Amino acid sequence: MSAESDYQQALKDIASLAKREAARVTRRPAAKAIDQLFRKYGGTIAAPLIADLRAGAWKKWESWQLGGAMSYLRSFATSDAVAPLRDIEQNYPVADIQTQAKELADLLATLDVAVSEAKQLAQVQDAIKGGNTDEMARAMLLALAKIDPDWPVRASAIQKDLYKLSADSFPAINELAAGKLSQADVTKALVEILFRQFLGKTASP
Repeated sequence: MSAESDYQQALKDIASLAKREAARVTRRPAAKAIDQLFRKYGGTIAAPLIADLRAGAWKKWESWQLGGAMSYLRSFATSDAVAPLRDIEQNYPVADIQTQAKELADLLATLDVAVSEAKQLAQVQDAIKGGNTDEMARAMLLALAKIDPDWPVRASAIQKDLYKLSADSFPAINELAAGKLSQADVTKALVEILFRQFLGKTASP
């Protein structure tokens, strides 16, 4: 199926969901349900969704549908979404939606600059040419770490929390293992447990 046909099917799914929810107490779907429905199609429907927003479809959408769409676009939108998001920010009659649109538009505007700069870096260009997904992800993350001043701060916060959890766990593990494990061993195991699904590891029987 094409991206457009996928998108039209997603809209039909939303309409069916809204019809079912109309019989319930809330009488409307949650924005999270719309986000999840869109995510079934991955990033393929982002472009037709953005085109629909640019054409003014958001003016006819209720807040739960628009809120869910913007949650989805937080992962898959491009800078093409900035203009319609600014329109939503200024003209949609629900304050929460205006705030959500502003935050996403601000983020995308910042990312647009970062993407443009990252594309110029040799390591990113080489990784894209090589086609290895692990190398591409690594090169692009390192590029963002250099370009986005907020990236190292957020990464450092994650590292700090991870190391603290490892340190808090170590005394009990050290006693259980009779001193045979180092804190580095514990930290490595913790990373593997927390990110098992992304490291391609299967759970032990």
